Amino acid sequence: MDMGSKDSQGLLHEHMGLWIALLVLSIPIFVVWWWTDYRWSLALREPPLVPYIIPWIGHGLSFMKDVNAFTAWARSKYPSSPAATVQIAGKHLYLIFDVKLASQIYRRSQTFIFDPFFIQTSRILGASKKDLEILEMGAQVVFRRPGIKDDGRRILHDLHQLSPGFLQGKSLDKLTDVFLDVLCEDIDKRFPPSEEKSYEWEAMNLGNYIKETRAHASIVALLGTHIYDIWPGVNEWVWKFDEHFQSLFTEMPQFLNPKAHKLLEEGQQMCEKWEQDALKAGEEGRIEEDPEWDPYWGLRFSRVRSEMLRDNGLSTKFRAGNGVAFLWGFEANAIPISIQIMSQVLLRPKLLAKLHTEISACQTGPLTFDLKKLTTQPKFKSLFYETLRWATASPSPRVVREDCQLGDYLLRAGSMVVIHSRTLQMDPATWFIPGCPESDPSNFWPERFMDGHSSEALVTEENAEAEENYFTDVKRGSTGDRKGKGSEKTQLSKSKYIQHKMSALRPFGGGTTLCPGRHFAMNEILGGMVAMMLRLEIEVVEEELEKNGVPEADLKKTGGLFPDRPFIVRMRRRRT
Repeated sequence: MDMGSKDSQGLLHEHMGLWIALLVLSIPIFVVWWWTDYRWSLALREPPLVPYIIPWIGHGLSFMKDVNAFTAWARSKYPSSPAATVQIAGKHLYLIFDVKLASQIYRRSQTFIFDPFFIQTSRILGASKKDLEILEMGAQVVFRRPGIKDDGRRILHDLHQLSPGFLQGKSLDKLTDVFLDVLCEDIDKRFPPSEEKSYEWEAMNLGNYIKETRAHASIVALLGTHIYDIWPGVNEWVWKFDEHFQSLFTEMPQFLNPKAHKLLEEGQQMCEKWEQDALKAGEEGRIEEDPEWDPYWGLRFSRVRSEMLRDNGLSTKFRAGNGVAFLWGFEANAIPISIQIMSQVLLRPKLLAKLHTEISACQTGPLTFDLKKLTTQPKFKSLFYETLRWATASPSPRVVREDCQLGDYLLRAGSMVVIHSRTLQMDPATWFIPGCPESDPSNFWPERFMDGHSSEALVTEENAEAEENYFTDVKRGSTGDRKGKGSEKTQLSKSKYIQHKMSALRPFGGGTTLCPGRHFAMNEILGGMVAMMLRLEIEVVEEELEKNGVPEADLKKTGGLFPDRPFIVRMRRRRT
């Protein structure tokens, strides 16, 4: 054997020895990695599955029929579990019953995403294929459809940024001023102070009266007076549409769900007409330059929103459908709560007297008051928050963007998560105080929030983290490179008790979808109630109360909940 052959064999043996050494050294690393991953997969499981009978469909029919009753039933199957899994149309849906898990979902907006629901709602309300392609540009989705060209438009992001800026500050003040002016005018028309008949008792259903007056005042404040010129029946339409809105999400064809589709079509036609008339009025110089409010557009926000949608190439039908959803959402939540808060006050004459004392401290004249000061009064604040807790049921949905860890659970990509606010708001573990029977969460207890704390600081801090995650993710513009386990921050803003209680109060959702209209909702609900209290004497008709019973929250709908029965009162003009 020559010298070259021996050198080659020696080199080969040397390399083999090196590879064997590397392999031996890597075995412990591989074993540790495998064992860690294996233990993680063993430790993490989806939340417990609620049994179902019908394959693939699972619980879908029950969930769509009555989400509140279904969620209560699902919770009863695993009362100590912070979450449960249900089967709907071949996919898993995770119901969240735990305050801490809910807060993590809201904060981790890059993993738990809402954009798919906006896109689905837009499709149901009339968006074209081209509209959907525009909406999907830069949207947070699980999978991007092939063939979607991205030209840089970010309409969902832009809409998200637009709303808060126009529903606070100067715009909020203008919105509130117009609302209260119209409401007071309507009260004065029904009970003219100059007519003696106005000072005689008149019996009526409180809910119907508040529906009529608050809807008119808030629609004029948001959309102007001209909408009533072209659509006199808009008030009646709102409440009919509210009854059928949820059924549209079953996506049944029109012949199987004719009433809902007919109401949707009416709303689309009238919202399209409203926009066309406002554009024409602007072209003809009937609208002054850039006002905060005008009779055709209403609040400046409505005009700027329409302009943004048009500039981004979204169709007339999409804009009309978007207007339908906006109008319905603006009316269908705050007004039921307005009815509930007034009803609960009238059932408690001692509370009514105490509220009049707080009103007196805020009055600037016989019929006027400082609303900003009023909303800081302890009894009014506590009453407001308790009404939100007791009379709302606001399911907050998200899509899981990738496999991730939430608490002790593994959640699968493409599945849906629903935080059911009413479950959190009625949980005895959060709300019941031992030795204080009135604190039972099934009771309406006006003093529940008399500790002086507000949920706004908590939701603002939580919202800030969610917004940061959302904007970072949108700028990245990618569906990948996100850590599944995510962060689970500990909240440190208040004492643990107060923090836990306020984290469980979720009438306005949370995270990036925290309702931007919540500030006006407070002004509308409390300001509207005080405007009535200063102008009218109102008493419960005891005979009718005995016959009908005390109203409870009607759980057949979501969002703000109406009373489940008539509440008959007598009213007359208050002498000042």
